[in-house]
Amino acid sequence: MSHPPTSLYAAFDTYPAPKGAAVHIREFASALFNFSPNGLLLTLGAPELPSWQIEEGCEIRRLSSSEPNYLKRATEFSNFVHFHASLLRDSLKIAHFRDPWSGLPILDALSRSCRTVYEVNALPSIELPARYGRLTPTTLNKLKAFEQECLESVDAIVCPSQIIKNCLVETGISPHKITVIPNGAEIIDTQTIVKPAEMPPQYLVYVGAVQPWQGLETLFKAMTFLRDLPELKLVLCVSGTKNRIKFLQKLSERLLISDQLLWQHKLTHKQVQPWLAHATISLAPLTECARNLVQGCSPIKIIESMAMGIPTIASDLPVVRELLEHNQTGWLVRPDRPSELARAIRILMLHQHERQKLGNNAKARAIKDLDWQISAGKLQNVYRELLLGRLPDKSCMV
Repeated sequence: MSHPPTSLYAAFDTYPAPKGAAVHIREFASALFNFSPNGLLLTLGAPELPSWQIEEGCEIRRLSSSEPNYLKRATEFSNFVHFHASLLRDSLKIAHFRDPWSGLPILDALSRSCRTVYEVNALPSIELPARYGRLTPTTLNKLKAFEQECLESVDAIVCPSQIIKNCLVETGISPHKITVIPNGAEIIDTQTIVKPAEMPPQYLVYVGAVQPWQGLETLFKAMTFLRDLPELKLVLCVSGTKNRIKFLQKLSERLLISDQLLWQHKLTHKQVQPWLAHATISLAPLTECARNLVQGCSPIKIIESMAMGIPTIASDLPVVRELLEHNQTGWLVRPDRPSELARAIRILMLHQHERQKLGNNAKARAIKDLDWQISAGKLQNVYRELLLGRLPDKSCMV
């Protein structure tokens, strides 16, 4: 690039990738680089991705690591971020990061004149125990210390839900330092999306990753109550580890529902759109666990369904209620209850008018509040206030 980067976005995630985090990275990194051009994006890589490229005026550098251990790979990424941030110490004006593995090296390497933003979508101290059950208390305490150092040292914090903000405030962070910016979606006219011939006439769809907290076990058990509807298919547009997907496939066989499932693996965001746009009902059966209750989330699968006018059945959790109102913009069921989920599916399958009402109301809400352009504008306002010195001094907030 002809000039050194003035903005940096760092994320301990593979980009691009077939999951919601990659969509979020794309949108927020674009918002940053449109606000402060000559941007540098630091992410994890993959064998099929180049370690360096220029894309739409943005420089992307990726760390390709074969390290299987999560924490060791995180340390490698921290060193990678520190190296590049140190090279740009004198040019960067804004640095935005998504995780402590990116944040700690940025806060250490950059000059005090660079404004910093911590985008908290997930806290490792809550997320990782749900993924790796053998983490020791010592490791968890270290993770919490890393998170707290980032939260206290950064200039501003953004997060996608009020639930996450409340969680951060309980750690001692001032609410004035935190801006809630919900996830968004591109508002698309589904009539412009061609329905491929192989799609069933009517089908349910699940879009997303396959971690245990996503509730796919509950969904599969719910499908056993719908065996009297053999034509009803469940399309699974999923990404995840081979072992986890293999486990779910074997579970579907044990539950005698494998004939009702259509698996679509690792589709690009663009490839998912037709499956979502023509679905009868979209499903988000999140489980009732600390990862979804304490930390919260802002499921992009729900917002993208809303933006396409597809009625959504989702778990009745506080973070979901920030997006959906029962029987108005969505249909909420108690989490982890397969029979109740199956009953909700059956009700909506039988009542087309109700589905249309939910879909139309949800799309109106998405257009009003959940367009990615709205989120980008809110994020750029945070940057603007930081550079103008209008946000409170971070030293007074802990």
